[in-house]
Amino acid sequence: MQRSHFLNSMICVLSVVALCLSGCMLGPSSLRHSRTNYNRAVQKTAREELLLNLVRMRYDQSVEFMRIPSITGQYSYDVDLAGTWKDGNANFPSFLGLGMQSKPTIVYAPEQEQEFNRRLLSPIQSETIELLASKGWRIDRVLMLTVHNINDVENAISAGGPTPRYKPVFEEFHYFTEMMRALQIDDHSFEFAYKKIVTDEAVQVGDPIPIEQIDGEAQILAIEKGYRFRISEDQKMATLWRNEKKSPDKILRFAKYAHESFEVQEICNTLELDPELKEFQMNRDSDGQLARPHSRRTANADLPLRQELIVSTRSLKEIMYFLSQSVEVPCPHVEKGIVRQTIDPATNCPFDWQEIFHDLFRVQTSKIRPRGAAVSIKHNGHWFYIDESDIDSKRTFNLLLELFNLEIRAGGGAQIPLLTI
Repeated sequence: MQRSHFLNSMICVLSVVALCLSGCMLGPSSLRHSRTNYNRAVQKTAREELLLNLVRMRYDQSVEFMRIPSITGQYSYDVDLAGTWKDGNANFPSFLGLGMQSKPTIVYAPEQEQEFNRRLLSPIQSETIELLASKGWRIDRVLMLTVHNINDVENAISAGGPTPRYKPVFEEFHYFTEMMRALQIDDHSFEFAYKKIVTDEAVQVGDPIPIEQIDGEAQILAIEKGYRFRISEDQKMATLWRNEKKSPDKILRFAKYAHESFEVQEICNTLELDPELKEFQMNRDSDGQLARPHSRRTANADLPLRQELIVSTRSLKEIMYFLSQSVEVPCPHVEKGIVRQTIDPATNCPFDWQEIFHDLFRVQTSKIRPRGAAVSIKHNGHWFYIDESDIDSKRTFNLLLELFNLEIRAGGGAQIPLLTI
């Protein structure tokens, strides 16, 4: 009898030990649970951090981003044998326990590198606008966020910084984006495209050299690198030339069937474009920046109609400032002068920023923690949130996250968290 109890106890102990030694079997299981949990946590905190910085901007406070270079998940297994029961002269364990603990190590680093700040302050590339517009994002939402002005038509330029004292100019630009949105709904009646340049331009590289210094190896090397030698008429000197292909022209093209439409005619009228043209070139200056717009034709009716689109884009930080203007501020904070109120000069009354944003974006405020919020944070004793049922605000917020990923993370301004388990 004593031997039987002893064998049963040993079997139990060995079973527990075998279970602990089979940690490799628990590894895949822990990955299935931990990966999704860490994914949700990283996403949730990233959204909260972005909303917090929008609120900070509305309160004229500096922004701060925290990077998570790595997350290390450590798991430990414990075996517990407790209590005894006596059978004759032998003692046997009466309780066996197995426990598992997770001890994650998370590294935080403030985003203060020069490259991060440079990307935060650099204008959005026009290629980003074209990419987003071609991938299903509403063109009016994309243009409202990313563009300063087009052909001198201003898009609330002063809203790209701390809250301005007076109402910005935005009405014409809004009308233009409404027309673009109507064309987008109408079977995408426009497109951003690249016009191919067929001809190549030869560029001389360096000074002429004596022809006797050019051997067969030098000629082969030049051909491999895309160069060629030109011999002078007297057959004594040679110069190195390179064929330099011009960058394709970037254009906005309207569909033929939509060219006579009301929307296209209104777009041409608003941007002072020649309505006889079906496509309009987007130019840059020699420094790689978009060219500065010239004075409005309305000030001088003799100026010719334009054949190009001259676009000035916002930086990511300007986009954040712009969206921060839609943050609702509690009345006590306004009365105490904690935040600036924008005045409409026409009425000498506070300007309602929702005249600009409409259904584009809205951050609501509450004294108590809101229920049903897509994302929420607490700041200055109040809760600020985007309501779960506010589809348009959620999409604009997601677009801001998309821009942040494109301009900062994909560009190398931030490192993606490394998860080690």
